[in-house]
Amino acid sequence: MSVIGLDVGTSRVKAVRFDEQWRAADVEAEDSVVRRNVDGTREQDPDEVWTIAARVLSAVTGRSPDPVELVSVTGQGDGCWLVDDAGRPAGPALLWNDSRAADIIGDWERDGRLTTAFRRNGCQGAPGLAHAQLVWLQRHRPETLESAATLLSCGSWVYLRLTGRRVLEATEAANPFFDAAEGAYDPTLLDLFGIADLERLLPEVVDGADRVAPVLDAVADQLGLAHGTPVSIAPYDVPATAIGTGATSTGLSFGVLGTTLCVGTVADDPRLDRAPNGMTLPGAGPGRWLIAYATMVGTEVLDWAARLLGLADARAVVELAGGSTRTVPPLVLPYLSVAGERSPFLDSRVRGTVTGLDTGHTPADLARGVLDGLTLVVRDCLAAAGLPDSLALSGGGSASTTWCQNISDATGVPVTTPDVGEVGARGAVICGAADLGRFDDVDQAVAAAVGTGTTFTPDRERTAYFDDAYERFVGARELLRSGEQTARG
Repeated sequence: MSVIGLDVGTSRVKAVRFDEQWRAADVEAEDSVVRRNVDGTREQDPDEVWTIAARVLSAVTGRSPDPVELVSVTGQGDGCWLVDDAGRPAGPALLWNDSRAADIIGDWERDGRLTTAFRRNGCQGAPGLAHAQLVWLQRHRPETLESAATLLSCGSWVYLRLTGRRVLEATEAANPFFDAAEGAYDPTLLDLFGIADLERLLPEVVDGADRVAPVLDAVADQLGLAHGTPVSIAPYDVPATAIGTGATSTGLSFGVLGTTLCVGTVADDPRLDRAPNGMTLPGAGPGRWLIAYATMVGTEVLDWAARLLGLADARAVVELAGGSTRTVPPLVLPYLSVAGERSPFLDSRVRGTVTGLDTGHTPADLARGVLDGLTLVVRDCLAAAGLPDSLALSGGGSASTTWCQNISDATGVPVTTPDVGEVGARGAVICGAADLGRFDDVDQAVAAAVGTGTTFTPDRERTAYFDDAYERFVGARELLRSGEQTARG
């Protein structure tokens, strides 16, 4: 068996070939370009993204000892990827961490539209979601919308190039356009946000076996695939990662330590009566929903700290943090996105801060404060989702035993890491294999494909430390936000 998961992330694109034991037998990865501007805009060139995706896919296909039986695509979520009648990009892709629509979200929050929408949709509005970005385009780039024919996502853009189909996978369409309970587009939401006239942009939503189509012959020749090779569009990267960690049954929880920090739990109710925040996405089976909370920044904060401290990379920051000897290090609130924060609270203007500094603090103490701050963000989101019995972590940060142990200590629950590094890609091919009928359902595929790597259990003394730190963390954040509110007048 050779199946390939194509994981088109925000900053890195990976093609991963899995063998018949579901091991990651081959990986090709390449960085992609994100245009990060000082005004908070975050864009990508869709053609560049496709070129990279085709290159890594072709490399893995060319090295496969067996014919490739399936290619399954997952990608970064949210954002606004518009194409014209010919299937060409109608402009740059606006990404999930773009902040240009922050004022629009602020207006919707103040007039109550976000709460009204949440009671139907179960997803908190944010500047990087397509509804706000479409409104921004209406106001500032109407010519882009005039030329646009279809709204896609990152994953469905690559799927279009592979198969010629214009679709959105159900998890991609859910936020922000679904009635969560019905699992379908809700025209009242479009009307609520003033974009009813743009309903023409919404493509067919696919799920299950309808997510699979044959690769285009010309593309097959380009990539070294056999004609007719099935291509599946899987759930986008967050739910695909949940599946790849085995979190598909009610009550199971997962976390991602990546470009975003995200935690979530599988529920048998969309919980539309909860405090308005987070996402409610279709789950991996009928009658299941994924309740997830994703932040605006994650490991990027470690990259920032590495630059600030003159270190080689994020790993060096974690290693340096281990050299801190202070009982109470500086308290770092790592809200470093120019778009503010979206989970577990919405505030497009909140920014990071460091408190408790004194002249005795060392670079190691500051590094520890950064790591502790990110750890407390995970705890904060998990508290909103509902503390689980255990937490399955993945993403680049899960390779750090120090950080995983910190999260176990801070949350007070056992933490597991996966048995493979490429969890999002595995989640994608699990879905594709189930859609092709290789398994009865995703649960059966998970039972066959997913194992457990390392387990971390909480140190109760460290849990007490993090309990105290969390109280100070929340207090400092509320003081920071109240000061910003006063300054806004």
